[in-house]
Amino acid sequence: MRADTVDLKRIFGRDIRYMVPLFQRPYVWNRDDNWTAFWEDIRRTAEQAEGAAETGDTVFPHFLGAVVFDEARYASSDLEARQVIDGQQRLTTLQLFLFAARQSAQKTGDDRSVRLLSRFLENDPDLYDTERNPDHRFKVWPTNADRDEFRSVMSGEDGKGRLSEAVTYFRRVVSSWLEDSEDPKQRLGSLVQTLREHLRLVIIDLEEHDDAQMVFETLNSRGTPLEHADLVKNLLFREAEHTGVDTGRLYSTYWEPFDQDEWRVDQTTGRITRSRLDVFLTHWLTMRTQRDFTFPALFKEFERWQRGRQVPVEEIFVELSRYAEIYDGLENRAPDGVEGRFLYRVKVMQLSTPMPLLLCLYGMGQRLSEQRRVRAIRGIDSYLVRRSILNLSNRDYNHVFRDLVAAAIRQPDQADEAVLKTLAAMQGQHREWPADEEFRNALVNDPIYQRLYRHRVRILLEALEDALRTPLTEQLAVPVGESIGSKLTIEHVMPQSWQENWPINSDDPDATATRDEIVHTLGNLTLATAKLNPAIGNMGWHEKRQWLGEHSLLRLTHGTLLNPPPGTGLGNWERTWDETRIRQRGTYLANLALRVWPSVDELLAEDIDDE
Repeated sequence: MRADTVDLKRIFGRDIRYMVPLFQRPYVWNRDDNWTAFWEDIRRTAEQAEGAAETGDTVFPHFLGAVVFDEARYASSDLEARQVIDGQQRLTTLQLFLFAARQSAQKTGDDRSVRLLSRFLENDPDLYDTERNPDHRFKVWPTNADRDEFRSVMSGEDGKGRLSEAVTYFRRVVSSWLEDSEDPKQRLGSLVQTLREHLRLVIIDLEEHDDAQMVFETLNSRGTPLEHADLVKNLLFREAEHTGVDTGRLYSTYWEPFDQDEWRVDQTTGRITRSRLDVFLTHWLTMRTQRDFTFPALFKEFERWQRGRQVPVEEIFVELSRYAEIYDGLENRAPDGVEGRFLYRVKVMQLSTPMPLLLCLYGMGQRLSEQRRVRAIRGIDSYLVRRSILNLSNRDYNHVFRDLVAAAIRQPDQADEAVLKTLAAMQGQHREWPADEEFRNALVNDPIYQRLYRHRVRILLEALEDALRTPLTEQLAVPVGESIGSKLTIEHVMPQSWQENWPINSDDPDATATRDEIVHTLGNLTLATAKLNPAIGNMGWHEKRQWLGEHSLLRLTHGTLLNPPPGTGLGNWERTWDETRIRQRGTYLANLALRVWPSVDELLAEDIDDE
């Protein structure tokens, strides 16, 4: 067999038919598992090309995987033909994406981009009989089960199958991405350039005596691929050997722990599963380079950094060992105190992007006082939680935290101020720190239970419970952790199905709609055990109040629900539970949340004792 690494110009730039045999499975890729990650990889590469046009930096190619071709037995035209043994999902997705990109180019009015993309989609009609074999215009011809829909979709007709969904999804995300740019046509040019030059596939061409089935089975079911950490390890030890450093000592002193199971266990970040060591190396290298790169480029990015900085190899071993210890401490920290609570919330929200900044802050050691480090973490916590409650996008967090790392490194003795001021200067919906009034309004008025992921609502309520406790409270902190879901759940005081036992005493025709929304606001939510929650269900207020009073120990319930929150001034609080009380409790809890997650001005106004 012959193997080669090629760009899309080599694959689709010529007149050819890639035919998928009928015995292969139909197209199965979907948005959650495949299309989103596929688009994000292309988007990042295109944005690198966009930036490189201004800076002159090198754009590293992005590898999309491997495909295997065999000779096609049935060629019925002057077109070259290959049979797709492996990789049909990638090839089909590429064609669907190229078609969607061409539709966006047509909408933008960029004729040049339309022509360039068309060459990747359609064969020269002079090379086949257009009347007898009209489908020969397609460069990829899928398996039998997908051919009718593929023909329809690639002809611009609407459909309801998976292929049509893919085109609709890609057209939507590409159009939105183009519209976010000040110059959509220029951005489209970067995308087309990326598709032509910066995407790579490994092409394996089988030769006469190669067994196609054996190759297919081997690629899909056998072998253990090398991890990026193994490539890094190999590079570093070859460098150590070349420079005469004792490799045995380096291994036993610094690297040996990385070969243990605790570092090789799989972790999932986003939609990618990789070893814990690869995850750590990605965070560490992001901190060191302050560059945004995709996981498949990890080794190449490491090699580029190591060659460019010419850091002595033993210093790299020492640094990796030191930061691995910091990373261990962050991952395994108990969920108490300001830092522990923050790390717990980040884990629950499944956010990995802050980790390079955390490695940076903790790696500064005595140069950054503990008081300043805690203040920086409180700022990051406020920034992330406020944005999560407002349901704002986290798509730009890679760039945000890369900028924060750079700011902290420039002022290591006052990294907290650098981080806070950089966050405060962020602008735009994907970056800005929500203001107090915006945050308060969302907490008081928005039906957060409906609009947010349950885990975001839960960590909000946990934090409020924690803030209500004092040194005189029996338990200093509300229990949190992996088992919290089986202990405490979100409880609607006025139930979601309120019609049964909670009649409305109003002739207002909008009262029902108002109540349907207000039951999901913060003022009507508390926490209860998994056993108590279903037991009280849709009970009326007086019975539910009795049950909560007897079984709940939470300050969130006793201090703001069963009894009036401080400063409400409403008499006979316990008499009923209605819209007025929900709003007053919501306002109190929102003000409490503003103390838990303060504004940047409040944080910067705090006195810091550097002594």
